[in-house]
Amino acid sequence: MRKILHPFLWLGFIFLCHVSFAQDKEITGKIISNEDSGPLPGVSVILKGTSIGTITDIDGNYRLNVPNNSNLLIFSYVGFETQEVQIGAQSNIDITLVLDTRLLSEVVVTAIGLEANKQDLGYSIQQVEGDEITKSRETNMIAGLSGKVAGVQVTSSGGVPGSAAQIRIRGNKSIQGSNSPLFVVDGVPIDNSSFNSADSPEDAVSDRSSGGAQGSNRAIDINPNDIASMTVLKGPAATALYGIRASNGAIIITTKKGKKGKPRVSFNSYFTVDQVNKLPELQTTFGQGAISGGVPIYRGPETTNSTSWGPAISDLRYSNSQSSRYNTNGRAIVHMSDPTASGDLVPAFNNADNFFQSGYSFDNSLSVSGGTDNTTYYLSAGRLNQSGIVPTTDFQRTSFKATISTNISEKFKASFSANYVNSGGRKVQNGSNTSGVMLGLLRTTPTFDNANGHGNDGHDFEDAYLFKDGTPRSYRGQKSNGGAIYDNPLFTVNRNYQTDEVNRFIGYAFLGYDITPWMTLSYRLGVDTYADFRKFRSDIGSGTLAGGQIINQEYSNKDLNGDLLLTINKELTSDLNLNATIGHNTYRKTTDNRRIDGQGLASLGFFNMASPNSFAVSELPTEKQLYGVFADLRFSYKNQFFLNVTGRNDWTSTLSNDNNSFFYPAVAGGWAFTETLGWNDSPILPYGKLRVSWGKVGNDAPFGKTTKITYYQSRVRDGWTTPNGVLFPAFGTNSFLPNQFLGNPDLRPEFTTTFEVGTDLRFWNGRITADITYYQALTEDIILDVELPRSSGKISRAQNSGEIENKGIEVALNANLIKSPSSFNYDIGVNFTKYTSIVNKLAEGLEVITIDPFGTQRIQAGEPYGIFYGTRFLRNDQGTVIIDPSSGMPLEAPTSAKVGDPTPDFLLGFRNTFTYKGLTLSFLLDFRKGGDVYNGNSGVLKNFGVSAETLDRNEKVVFDGVLRDPGLDDGNGVQIGGEANNIEVVKGGTDGGTNYYSNYGFTGLDELTIQDGSWIRLRDLTISYNFPGAMFENNFIENLTIGFTARNVFLITDYTGIDPETNLTGDASNVLGYDYFNNPNTKGYGVNLNLTF
Repeated sequence: MRKILHPFLWLGFIFLCHVSFAQDKEITGKIISNEDSGPLPGVSVILKGTSIGTITDIDGNYRLNVPNNSNLLIFSYVGFETQEVQIGAQSNIDITLVLDTRLLSEVVVTAIGLEANKQDLGYSIQQVEGDEITKSRETNMIAGLSGKVAGVQVTSSGGVPGSAAQIRIRGNKSIQGSNSPLFVVDGVPIDNSSFNSADSPEDAVSDRSSGGAQGSNRAIDINPNDIASMTVLKGPAATALYGIRASNGAIIITTKKGKKGKPRVSFNSYFTVDQVNKLPELQTTFGQGAISGGVPIYRGPETTNSTSWGPAISDLRYSNSQSSRYNTNGRAIVHMSDPTASGDLVPAFNNADNFFQSGYSFDNSLSVSGGTDNTTYYLSAGRLNQSGIVPTTDFQRTSFKATISTNISEKFKASFSANYVNSGGRKVQNGSNTSGVMLGLLRTTPTFDNANGHGNDGHDFEDAYLFKDGTPRSYRGQKSNGGAIYDNPLFTVNRNYQTDEVNRFIGYAFLGYDITPWMTLSYRLGVDTYADFRKFRSDIGSGTLAGGQIINQEYSNKDLNGDLLLTINKELTSDLNLNATIGHNTYRKTTDNRRIDGQGLASLGFFNMASPNSFAVSELPTEKQLYGVFADLRFSYKNQFFLNVTGRNDWTSTLSNDNNSFFYPAVAGGWAFTETLGWNDSPILPYGKLRVSWGKVGNDAPFGKTTKITYYQSRVRDGWTTPNGVLFPAFGTNSFLPNQFLGNPDLRPEFTTTFEVGTDLRFWNGRITADITYYQALTEDIILDVELPRSSGKISRAQNSGEIENKGIEVALNANLIKSPSSFNYDIGVNFTKYTSIVNKLAEGLEVITIDPFGTQRIQAGEPYGIFYGTRFLRNDQGTVIIDPSSGMPLEAPTSAKVGDPTPDFLLGFRNTFTYKGLTLSFLLDFRKGGDVYNGNSGVLKNFGVSAETLDRNEKVVFDGVLRDPGLDDGNGVQIGGEANNIEVVKGGTDGGTNYYSNYGFTGLDELTIQDGSWIRLRDLTISYNFPGAMFENNFIENLTIGFTARNVFLITDYTGIDPETNLTGDASNVLGYDYFNNPNTKGYGVNLNLTF
């Protein structure tokens, strides 16, 4: 218990101010625990009635000067009983503090920013301290939650600086709406949205976020060094007070505050080196070309050949007479049998190894805090500079924060907070995009050098990606319109990139008045406002648009939130306590998305909006208002029985007047059975509680779903045959077309009803704690877009019709396994998650909803959420693959079917912490069992002949299976049994037969692209040393800690793509486990310095 609390106390406790009267007596001593006689660091030692005090050092020792006439010393430490000791004539006072099992229940922050004792709650809640979040040194604090909270799943969208991270609590509950939780900072709801800029308006799949540059989710603007703790509210019983905004759970962030005492300065500095952690394996044995009549033929970039099914590179030579501007030496590549062949060998290039670089992060933060009896303050400034593993990419964040709390009078309190953030950087395209970095990089043949002889520095040399005439240099040559077919990734990072800059302000003002000692009236007004300016560039000659384009986009967001609260904390009788909150909430959200698309640049590299010759301008303003009233009543009887009743009613502007008011209740109860049964003094189980809760929460319609008609500017799309690709206005006439979506004024909110049961157990005086929860949630009236008859003149209309059922179990276990008198300790923390999300039904007549960019991932009634559905092998009644007797190749089934499920079997985070005096070693092992991933890279790279799996292309194989025999058909298209296959074929088709990889890759069998996403990874490793306080007792330094950090450096997985913890669309959609030329994730190594004075 004490070791869990120690880091927070040791880093956060402030030396108390000394009064001005004479101090002429020194008292020393040592404080130990009654459990093991071990020293207690961070114990508060205060002279009663004064502000004179100190804390014990790492060895439990203290030293304090007090006036001669001093009377009592108070020794206090969270989790232990407070002791008062008479000073008298003593100069040395040693104390043994006794563990207080009644205080084992921690104080947590719940909805509306209210604090509560965890033992009073009847629902699941989990809190993570700020230093736990920063251990992995993730720049995005959401990624810092991975493996640290039961019921929470975090997925990265790639290792490019500033990329989004997707977070889900207890799975997905909505189909086309948001599944992201609400984020709240110091009681103020903030925006955590994410949207991706499309690579171009003509890219049809950009609407599903499969192309373009990966955007940031806005929680990345929060400086992790300012976070004191994060509390995760999981079910409706916990989140009902927040209403519809917390229908998917809530993340409550409490930032650091000042405490009474002298000014305390803290400086944190981190330096990290990032590297690519995993890439698909590529072959460097066979060159560019194709198989013709069973013979591999070399075909270079001039032929626009896309694949690497050419001859062995060892059989290729440079020509003595033929030239090629695509090769560094200007000479053409020919087969060794060609009459012009020289003796000069052709090297094999590993373009992926030469492309990526080491990324670097510098993160510095400075804070000053302190205060008096009436006023406390916390001031901080932070600066993050991060360069990426992809050349030219970067991300910066500068933040300033000030929080002041003051007692205006004995009853009147006020606090104010202001946080300004400037963030942004440079990003590159990814995913399904001819200008995507990974698409161009991984498809490049090993006989073509993207860097044109410049090795790892290719991005610094223009001749690597441009010819002297300004046309693009790429392994696949050019299209008829002058653009590259696939852009050289070095062209992309220099000429097709996005910059963004966000200016953001988050703040609040709080006023509170104590009407009576047990009743307080308060009002908190919070604001979150930002402007996100993005500039997207695509140069002349790009594969996306040969004529080039510029997109200027500015997205502004403003959230205003006001809470009027009446709180009551009253002892009704000697046995019955009441904590009540009655409140009113107002919320207003306005956004404005302005965008100018310019097509057809005047000259190469001229990225000024005066350069294009065709323009389209769009603006989409939105406004949403929400009003709510709520009440929360918490009763505690004899600290044994607990009852929590909550209710809220909301009125929302996104629904019609007939349906815009809805009420959601919640009730939770708990029984501390150890108190009732008299076990609270038991050393084995001093505390145990059973809890049960039921709650209902709503989720209103997205903006515009009830609107009948909206309009957009007409345009002509054509990016393959004309250089400019998109023409504005259409055919030279400015016009507007009505949206093809029909609004539905009768929409109702989605509702999720959750039943939850669990237990909180503490063993051996609190050295082992276990929180176990089972939940079942049913989401009804899910809002879906349903296709309309063409005769209606519209394509679709939203209606309430779907239903999803979520079930799961969560276990959070913490244990102090070793606690020795020599100050050696071993603590563990385990977070276990297992859940299922089943789609019970969709709208009548609606069988399938496709949610991914390529039609493979779908929502289907009776199946888990987001199953993978596609083409597959034909199998007999026993599941054995059926082989075509005429070719020896596996046969494809005539119908598609379910081929995978992205839901993991379970998730497990396992924290291990060893401490010895000032030395700490901590590491987090992260396990995932099951959960399929769509590895689109696998099929494409095998089809293109660049995958290392195609190295066996010339080997003879016999595919496992049985031969097709129509005579064994059972009459329903299923073959019963069959003769074992014995037909020998050459896998790559060089015997004149079928090329297995070309036939079944890329657009071939979806079954082969679905892979198990299980992993074991070392999420983070930290080694730190906290120097003893005695070293600094005669100077200004209070505390010094140095450390080493490693992140994501160890990964075991059978997945053959990039890191299986990836998702192409980031947090901008509900797609799960999609890997299609995603930018790779990173591993990192770093050092840190923490200095307090």
